[in-house]
Amino acid sequence: MPERHPTEGVAAWFARPFRVRAVMAGIALLVAFAFAYPTLAQSPEPEPQFATLVADQLRIEGADVLVAEGNVEALFGDTRLQARRVVFNRRDGTLRIDGPLVLNEGREVIILADQADMSDALRRGLIRSARVVFDEQLQIAAHSVERLDERFTEMNNVIASSCEICAQRRTPLWEIRARRVVHDDLEQQVYFENAQFRLFGLPVAYIPRLRVPDPRLQRASGFLSPRFVIDTGHGIGLRAPYFLALSQVRDLTVTPFVGTKGTRALELRYRQAFANGRLELGGLVARDSIRPSGLRGFGYAEGEFVVGRGFIFSFNVIQPSDRQVLDDYDRGASRLTSDLTLQRVRRDERIRLQFLQFRSMRLNEVNATLPNRVGQAVLERRMDVPGVGGVAGFRLEAHLHQRSQAVGPGGEPAPVPGMATGPRPRQVGRLSLDLDWRRDAVLPGGVLGAVGGHIGLDRFTLTQTQGDFPTSATRVTPNAMVELRWPLVRTGPDAVSHVVEPVAQVIWGRDSVSDLPHEANRLPEFDEGNLFSYDRFAARDVREGGLRANLGISWTRHDPTGWSSTLTLGRIWRQRDLEQFSPETPLSGRRSSWLVAGSIDAIDGLQLSNRSVFTSEFRLERTAFELDWSADNYTISTSYMRIIANPFEGRDRTSAEWSFDGARDIDEFWTARVGWRYDVARNRAARASIGVEYENECLRMSMGVERQFASATSPNNRTSLGFTVDILGIGGNPSRARRSCNDI
Repeated sequence: MPERHPTEGVAAWFARPFRVRAVMAGIALLVAFAFAYPTLAQSPEPEPQFATLVADQLRIEGADVLVAEGNVEALFGDTRLQARRVVFNRRDGTLRIDGPLVLNEGREVIILADQADMSDALRRGLIRSARVVFDEQLQIAAHSVERLDERFTEMNNVIASSCEICAQRRTPLWEIRARRVVHDDLEQQVYFENAQFRLFGLPVAYIPRLRVPDPRLQRASGFLSPRFVIDTGHGIGLRAPYFLALSQVRDLTVTPFVGTKGTRALELRYRQAFANGRLELGGLVARDSIRPSGLRGFGYAEGEFVVGRGFIFSFNVIQPSDRQVLDDYDRGASRLTSDLTLQRVRRDERIRLQFLQFRSMRLNEVNATLPNRVGQAVLERRMDVPGVGGVAGFRLEAHLHQRSQAVGPGGEPAPVPGMATGPRPRQVGRLSLDLDWRRDAVLPGGVLGAVGGHIGLDRFTLTQTQGDFPTSATRVTPNAMVELRWPLVRTGPDAVSHVVEPVAQVIWGRDSVSDLPHEANRLPEFDEGNLFSYDRFAARDVREGGLRANLGISWTRHDPTGWSSTLTLGRIWRQRDLEQFSPETPLSGRRSSWLVAGSIDAIDGLQLSNRSVFTSEFRLERTAFELDWSADNYTISTSYMRIIANPFEGRDRTSAEWSFDGARDIDEFWTARVGWRYDVARNRAARASIGVEYENECLRMSMGVERQFASATSPNNRTSLGFTVDILGIGGNPSRARRSCNDI
């Protein structure tokens, strides 16, 4: 028996008109519309495709006309059609649609119209009084929309905007009016002819030819949002970045900057993505009145690549022409670090090979006398110890640093008892080996005990010491450790838990002190992170020695309703003062200063933390306080820092600074921001800024004023005012998800 096509059965069933009642509106009827999926349109022999049709009434007129009326909904492929009435003529393949109609091609393109005449499976046709919405963002209202083919759609008498149109305010914040618009679906571009750009209904620019990426396109060549600035050094200026998409994995951004005080600058940024990493190159070339002697600028390169066997090669190199160029062009930093790094990190292993160069931007520092060229190779491993138990560690390090010239007696910091004084050598090389072992155990009564040992071996070579230091030295530093912890836990009836844990740690080390220069350990820290550690020096050119006891107690409170708090108190007692630390450092003396650290995390977004160091007489030496508070309509971040003078650390006077940054939502669209840094010790401001931002579904604007005062990197005060406007809903600049009527 020959196979019968499904259409024949459907046609026979609909031999005479009939009506589907409202209660039967959910029945789906398979009808052979003879539509082909768009993706199959180019196939020489397309397979028959079927649609799902739902309607209140459905009838066949004659042999070729299918009429669907009342809440018509048709599904074919990725396209969904909703209309009041649909008439399909199978003979010529035409489709007449009476609206209001909605043609939805996925979430990306939606067409709303009053009436349409379509053919060729909706790939061609004329749509009247239409509105086209791209990715629920950019919407284009047109008198008529003509679909030329699958790729091109032509629109006439167009108004385009991503702003919500409201009954009480029918004029959008911004709009583009044009006589003719062509949408290229393949390239995802929208071309406007005789375009007029309007703000608040007023024409501000006429553009004969305008190309705009539709919101689905994430990468497209074109101008980015410009930025207007009024600056003390540059005058009134304009930055107009142009983004050039070279390919899917490469792009170039060119940013010219012009100022009324003679500034002419060009900034470049090149980016490329590889299968195994990324690369970014950039820089700036400028001629300005700040330093009119000639060209100035900077260049940088950074990247990261996976090179095999788990190794990652990364680099970050930056080179400015002078100390102030980064500050003058909004990239200020007191010190710059360039590095080349090859490393691999595994669960129990770390390998790192690194070369670094430090460059100071401070006006009172001489880079030639700083140990700013560093090479380092590190191998670290952790392993279990069978039989004995515990965990053992192995660390091998090769370190070399040098300066362009040796430091003479005039450049030496203030003498420190027990420390090597005098000039600094030009080059120092060190080979260090660290071996450590630790075993933990649970003792009776819930006491946690631990024993451990550590030995450090160092070999030094020094050049151009001028006789103040040996040209080579070897040092052995053994340590033995015993530790007891007694965690006490209490849980109340409200499920709030308290944990109190006293800790006592005793470490034995040799009393001998080497007579070598301090290069990388001039700023030792004392905090809850290193209270119970063998060594509090940052590098191994100096190692902490002597018999000492690290004592402390901590308290932790956890509330299941969402907030917790911690408090730590600690101190170090030594048998002898080996004078390894400068007198003003909290770690100096037979007894260190008292360390007090605490934090509070609340459920309403409040976070408080403080770390303070007090002398035995409870005189405050150092403190760092930080508060962060995030709520629905405001954020606050403020901190206060105070540290006493210490000439050995390069601080001739006590430093104290208060910083604040806050933002407040004035309403749904407006946000105010304010921030400052205030030098409390000198009773003067270091930085102050204030600004406002506006953002709705189609527009983002920001304006701010910032005042920067003279600092270690810049001798002059500087004031700048910036203004930026971003058009949302076009290209890769998405609009806000919230779409509501509003007034600016």
